[in-house]
Amino acid sequence: MGNVLKVGVGQDKNPKKAVDMALNNVENPDLTLVFASSNLNMEKIYETIKDEVGDSCVVGGSTAGEFSSVVKEPKENTVAVMTIESPYLGVGVGIGEKISEDPFKCGRTAVRDAYSSFKGKGTLSSLMSVAFMSKRASEISKLKPFVNIVIPDGLCGKEEEFLRGVVYESESTTPIIGGSTGDNLKFEKTFQICNGLYSNAGVVTVLGTVLKIGCGYGHPYTPTNKTAVVTKSEGRVLYELNHKPADEVIKEFLNVDELTYEMFSTKTFGVKSSDVFGEYTIKAPAKINDDGSIMFYSEVKEGSLLTLMETNKENAINSFKNTLKAAIHDAGNPENIGCIIIFNCVLKYLLNKKLGINDLEIIREMLGDVPVIGFNTYGEQGATLGGSIGHYNQTSTLMVIGDEVITQ
Repeated sequence: MGNVLKVGVGQDKNPKKAVDMALNNVENPDLTLVFASSNLNMEKIYETIKDEVGDSCVVGGSTAGEFSSVVKEPKENTVAVMTIESPYLGVGVGIGEKISEDPFKCGRTAVRDAYSSFKGKGTLSSLMSVAFMSKRASEISKLKPFVNIVIPDGLCGKEEEFLRGVVYESESTTPIIGGSTGDNLKFEKTFQICNGLYSNAGVVTVLGTVLKIGCGYGHPYTPTNKTAVVTKSEGRVLYELNHKPADEVIKEFLNVDELTYEMFSTKTFGVKSSDVFGEYTIKAPAKINDDGSIMFYSEVKEGSLLTLMETNKENAINSFKNTLKAAIHDAGNPENIGCIIIFNCVLKYLLNKKLGINDLEIIREMLGDVPVIGFNTYGEQGATLGGSIGHYNQTSTLMVIGDEVITQ
């Protein structure tokens, strides 16, 4: 590690062993990330880790699988912990409860409390001043004094409205990155951690830093020539495409007589973002309803053009490499990478297994032994290259923190 950022990583079925590993290189962490299987005792996990990390802000949640740089491949039924310490990092955390009842209010409350609790450091403002005096305008424009990490309940079904609350309350273009909590595909109850253990809640963690920091977004799918206009939808339920029942049109797309959930692992649907880059964001089907409508894992807007997407092993590998490169570029291309935090859709993880891909191996091949933590999510939050903030499916969103300050 370098001189400005200390990072520790641990992963084990035993939370005490996991946090002890993560504290090998870090004495007084500013932030502790905890991603744990819901099959384990979440209350015991939180209490064990909080007892060890002292005054550190502890955030995270339950998962559909955990991974880190201390394991060879993603695991289940474990606890993954990352500790982060730097004189150039300030942290604030906030929690909004009852996300399923009022997600907009939940988002507003969480981000407001996060900024209210923010603990800054004198080095932040002084180095920011130095950067403004010593850097070119083109470099200054890439600075990110604040980043918001969001971790909403993955069963609320209302992450978009939660994000609207976060953006509305913060009244800024602060980068947003995150993932929805899971429960190992049981779809019963997920947990959120924010200096305490919660459910049916949304977490916002604000990082204030002069470290080089960047975010990336990507998925492995490419568009086909099969498209249809969404002519009737409500929230996440799609009723009609081209004024026809949604299930009939999709059966025609796939050339099948019956739709099954398994069909949508390698073929899914996308909508072009409205920004200048026109990237596709993924809309993953969740289930086929008895009336022929289709429930998705994210909102499908009336008037949008839904496109059938497909992928293969080469696309999946290259897309993850490009996502990682994009985050590094967004961070200002630091020579020393301090850590990587990944929010990876559980459906993308299942696709990787099917295709024989291990994202951890890709990271090691590209960057060597870099501290990594992440979990398989029930949805991912982030921004496209053009800045459109959203809740996505079958996607990876990730954050790179450089072991360098912005004056380097």
